[in-house]
Amino acid sequence: GGLDSFSFESRRTLIRIMGKGQVPNENDSSDAFYASDCGRRGLGTRYIELLLRRNGWNTYPTQTWYEDFIKGEFKCPLGKTIVDFCDEPEFSKVSIYLLGREYLDEKDKVIDIAGNFMPKTFCIRDGEWVGGAPPSDDVVGDAPWFIKVADMNLGGDAIDIVKKPSEIMPFVNKNQRYVVQQHVLDPLLTDDGHKAHVKFYVLLICEEDGVTWNLYTYKASLLSISPNPWSAEDLSQDTQITIHRHHIPPSETNGWKQHWQTIYKKCQEGTVKVIENAIASGKLRGRSRKQFEVFSVDWMPDCHGNIWMFEFNMSPAVWARNKEFDGVRSDGDERRSSLMKHDEIMLEEALSVVMPWAGGDSGDWEHVGNFVGMNK
Repeated sequence: GGLDSFSFESRRTLIRIMGKGQVPNENDSSDAFYASDCGRRGLGTRYIELLLRRNGWNTYPTQTWYEDFIKGEFKCPLGKTIVDFCDEPEFSKVSIYLLGREYLDEKDKVIDIAGNFMPKTFCIRDGEWVGGAPPSDDVVGDAPWFIKVADMNLGGDAIDIVKKPSEIMPFVNKNQRYVVQQHVLDPLLTDDGHKAHVKFYVLLICEEDGVTWNLYTYKASLLSISPNPWSAEDLSQDTQITIHRHHIPPSETNGWKQHWQTIYKKCQEGTVKVIENAIASGKLRGRSRKQFEVFSVDWMPDCHGNIWMFEFNMSPAVWARNKEFDGVRSDGDERRSSLMKHDEIMLEEALSVVMPWAGGDSGDWEHVGNFVGMNK
């Protein structure tokens, strides 16, 4: 118990705070800023690492908030204090989670706001089709079908692939919700025949008034490219589910770069429309404090000039030291190093938009939309 229960860094910060009487509060106007890492999943730890590089930012210690029998221990800033930045929204002056984010994150809830940008999507709940089943096998063509758990995003692990609609139901667990989609017909492939989709990064901010929203898209978004040539007959995960990001920018990727300028603009316009729908319908709502989130949208172009939206990734894979990500573990790997640099710059630039400072730069974030939402 006591101070011994905290880490060395937390004890040092706690002593410094107590010695100076600098306990942060809602009205603190000093040059000292405090961030608490409470260990929630998501990008919070990454943001805090970047904020602590700024002058005047300090680590603020944490304590146990409560314990859940299933999910384990939850933490909060010491004394349940509201600090300048924390990955628990209740204790942060700026929230890193959008209120209503489930309407983007869950695949069956995003259908209403995605409109015609989403391929025809069928839903399963309690082991039964909701709103109609797919057509019969003899009229659907050769493209494979994807069965996706609606409320999970596990990098392809929550997706099954079948050849025909009649093969879907054996993969269904009655206790889960699903969306089912057929593969895009005539996908736009790389020149050497590989499937690719755009990992399109988005920054969405709602101001303190709870109704003013600003949307940014990232000009340095990335591609995900299958390691195998695409074939409708090959149902393997590597061929059909392109989860790992390509480290070379789309504008420089041989065999695809000629499409980037046009595709980026279309993805941008589609993203603006879908986010506008989410705000106008009241799915996304304001808080009593500023909130923001960096996330990605998966867009796939076809050979006819269309783009198709599959899902939002509200906790997109980003750099994590000493951990495997994007299928790469070695720190010396060129692809890993490039992706780590990309992610670090992207998040640092996003923080400079959300929480401006003298050394900041918005970089490749492009402001593309301003919306007025419903009252809190």
